[in-house]
Amino acid sequence: MKGRDKKAKTVVFALTERGLPLAEKIALSLGTVDVFEPRALVSGGLKKEVARSFSAAGALVFISAAGIAVRCVAPLLKGKLSDPAVVVVDERGRFAISLLSGHMGGANRLAEKVAKALGAAPVITTATDIWGLPSVEELAGEFTLRIEDPKKIKAVNSAILNSGKVFVVDASRSRREVVKRKFKGVFTCQGAFPKKLGPVDACVLISSRTEPVPAHLAQRTLVLRPIEIVAGVGCGRGTPKASIKKALIESFAASGFSALSVRNFATIDIKKNERGLKALAKEMGVPVEVYGPDELNRVKCPSVSSAAVRKATGAHAVAEPAALLSSGAKKLCLKKTKTGHVTIAAAIVPSR
Repeated sequence: MKGRDKKAKTVVFALTERGLPLAEKIALSLGTVDVFEPRALVSGGLKKEVARSFSAAGALVFISAAGIAVRCVAPLLKGKLSDPAVVVVDERGRFAISLLSGHMGGANRLAEKVAKALGAAPVITTATDIWGLPSVEELAGEFTLRIEDPKKIKAVNSAILNSGKVFVVDASRSRREVVKRKFKGVFTCQGAFPKKLGPVDACVLISSRTEPVPAHLAQRTLVLRPIEIVAGVGCGRGTPKASIKKALIESFAASGFSALSVRNFATIDIKKNERGLKALAKEMGVPVEVYGPDELNRVKCPSVSSAAVRKATGAHAVAEPAALLSSGAKKLCLKKTKTGHVTIAAAIVPSR
């Protein structure tokens, strides 16, 4: 359920004294960089720091042999949607190799930036890049879209590589126009599914709604979820993560929306340290925004206010006004629904 939580920080591991000046050049060029010097990486320090950085940083750069980097990250790999970018630089600074998460993690672009900083040659091996073609991961990254089923990526990128048609199905006309402009000639953008696909064609559906994909197109259709929904949450004290997650998924499913499109949670300020909500937000890689009772009370909500909520929080309601405030929307896409001790409401962030 978690999307890629991109973090700005890059961690550079200089394994030798010869590599240290290169690390310093990279740090000066990229900005937000932590550098580990050789003396900090002895006696098992390298594997320990790599393991710590793998989940905390957006990118790792090894100034070492490629084999060392491979052995360090191999036990940590989870998947292309969550693994950080990994780039390897030889200690003479001749090559910057994109080793892992080239597209989704941004290792290809990072290799190019590192190479420029060092006067090195970037080494990129992903098929679409070597032929000068965009990938569907680049489309997802350009519009901050979450990938629902990574196994379908291959079908779309194969269609791009083999000069097939890739139909981008999107109800948003404005986004379709931007796709056409940014990826000129690569994607065929339309508001509805094609009746059929050619032998090497594929589809991309961009939608926060859980609309069904036609059965005959399903195997070659990748679904991308725009991150555009704010989920307002109200819950009893001590409500576990599992209960909040269940309420979220069930209420979204019933209303025809994907929980992958959640941009953030919104709630009242007394819930800012609610353990279950914080745990779910961390799992999904989204923030929690909070509002005081006075702010919430200024918002007109479609549902009847709750005397019990008012007594406990000082606010007439929590989930609905929090979703509206955080999203900037004028109306809800999901009125409050109660599941056990959890109330969920949702609003779509207006397009700009």
